[in-house]
Amino acid sequence: MRSICYTYSFLLTICIACNGDALNEGTQSDTEEKIVNQALLVKTDSVKKRTFAAKIISNGKMATSQEIQLYFQSAGVLNEIFARNGADVARGELLASICNEAQKLAVAEATLQLNESKVEIDDQLITQGGKKGDSTSVSAEVYDYIKFKSGYNRAVLALQKANFELSKTFLYAPTSGTVANLFTTRYNVVSTTDPFCTLISKSDILVRCTILESELSMVAIGQRATIIPTSMPSGSYNAVVESVNPVVTSHGLVDLTLKVISPDKRLLTGMNVQVQITKSFDNQIVVPKTAVVERNGRKVVFTYEKGAAKWNYVNVGQENDTELVISAGIQEGQELIVSGNTNLGHGTPVRKEDDTLR
Repeated sequence: MRSICYTYSFLLTICIACNGDALNEGTQSDTEEKIVNQALLVKTDSVKKRTFAAKIISNGKMATSQEIQLYFQSAGVLNEIFARNGADVARGELLASICNEAQKLAVAEATLQLNESKVEIDDQLITQGGKKGDSTSVSAEVYDYIKFKSGYNRAVLALQKANFELSKTFLYAPTSGTVANLFTTRYNVVSTTDPFCTLISKSDILVRCTILESELSMVAIGQRATIIPTSMPSGSYNAVVESVNPVVTSHGLVDLTLKVISPDKRLLTGMNVQVQITKSFDNQIVVPKTAVVERNGRKVVFTYEKGAAKWNYVNVGQENDTELVISAGIQEGQELIVSGNTNLGHGTPVRKEDDTLR
């Protein structure tokens, strides 16, 4: 009987022990699964060096290499207008004229006086023993005296002046270009102080913009750029940097002038455009902007190490729309957390998107 009791007690002890081991095993498994489930889900990428395309974006305005305001040299009433806004004109082409009857009369009167002086010269040549119409039939000194006495020199000057005054009633294009800012109409009075119109030369279409002083090292004469007009967001034009103004303004800005390659008539003076200048830098550590967060006023990235996020202070260099250069703080080959890093701290448990719970 006693032997049976000992046997029963032994078996009961073994059962209890086995149940305890099973319970402990289940509890440990549940804890591990809970820890994994609580780890933040992140996306990672390997840190690599590659070429980085830095981009400067600025706002600018279209301009031309030559924009001339045209004025009448004499005030008067507009008689004819031969130009219109947007019209292309050639050098020497007549653009407009003002009423000039008085100037034409002055030319006619001066011409008459000149002819009268010529008749007087012929009479004086005969009187001085020469031949009519032959200035060499008398000495040079005598002929100069004849011209002076006949009023010939004065008549020549009077005719030149009359023709000059008549010429001021016409407005010609001093060079080829496109007419702009012509707002007056026929029979209106024009003055010598207000421009009649503007003549725009479209041989060279320019863009003027400003960049930050810190961006100046990325710009060089002849560097390529892209021009995107605000009115044509889906269209773009190629351009090159033509000049850099060697002055930094009080606001830390530098003025640039770019020349548009192959412009067309859609580009208008004063048009607002976006300027994009790109420069490539080789052998750079390039990361997505989403990988960089700010902690305690400094730039930070997190790397993935053995299921935890590790905090790394970094120095940021050039950047573009989506990426930036890390100049110090991480090394090639590290596993960088590129998303899901908003709420991370040093040592926060994390799991990668491609990790599988077991």
